[in-house]
Amino acid sequence: MPEVYMIKIGGGSITDLEKPRTARRDVISRLLQEIYDAQKEKGFSAIIGHGSGSFGHVTASEYKVSEGLIGPDSMKGAVLTKVVASELNFIVIDEAVKLGIPIFPFFPSSFALAEGRKLKSGFVEHIATVMRRGFIPLVHGDVVVDEKQGISIASTEEVLRFIATKIPVKKVVLATDVDGIYDKDPNKNSDAKLVEKVNQSNIDDVISGASVAHKVDVTGGMKTKVSILYDIVRSGNGTTGHILNAQKPGVLKSVLTGANGVRHTEITVQ
Repeated sequence: MPEVYMIKIGGGSITDLEKPRTARRDVISRLLQEIYDAQKEKGFSAIIGHGSGSFGHVTASEYKVSEGLIGPDSMKGAVLTKVVASELNFIVIDEAVKLGIPIFPFFPSSFALAEGRKLKSGFVEHIATVMRRGFIPLVHGDVVVDEKQGISIASTEEVLRFIATKIPVKKVVLATDVDGIYDKDPNKNSDAKLVEKVNQSNIDDVISGASVAHKVDVTGGMKTKVSILYDIVRSGNGTTGHILNAQKPGVLKSVLTGANGVRHTEITVQ
């Protein structure tokens, strides 16, 4: 099988965070096309994951789904969160079908089991199998069974981290609504500087300085995303991580094809 690239499309890029359950179909379509064009150009196998944005995060926060089965409405909250997350997932699938992209959806709750909010076991051979057949697997953040607290939320990054423990990954990309990691919150500080290179020499400082998302995010915000992304990179063999701005047309394709001079954050071990 060709080298595997994982691409996480952030929910803040493909939904309107000011309007619950509002997808940005034009952005979804553009990003899917950029991935597919890059794949045809470079010949890699792709796994795509997408965030929940104004779909799942709002409902999950309302019912405190990430805390598990803690009250009489917990089961209801789990179901509703899965439903709204699936709504966005089917929109992404619909846009892929329109473009003729061979998407094959997988629901994390059906192949992985969590313990203490972290995926610990599961079966992903079928994901590798469909890639060998030419499909592009599609996953998303999901409510999963948790052996400690009954249920929990597996973020898209956590799902990709788990898959990467079973399938070797060469490149993992986080497509967000900012250019990368900053030394301080760019939404609050006009002098914030982009951290273009992250490795073992500065990862601790980067994680401690990464701002928590200012929008509703039940999966931990940028701190958690960077930590998981670095875990994937560190556990791989020559794996590189990339955080980029999906709002800028062409940036995702450029990073996937290895173009030079693209403004973003690159994560390596050394």
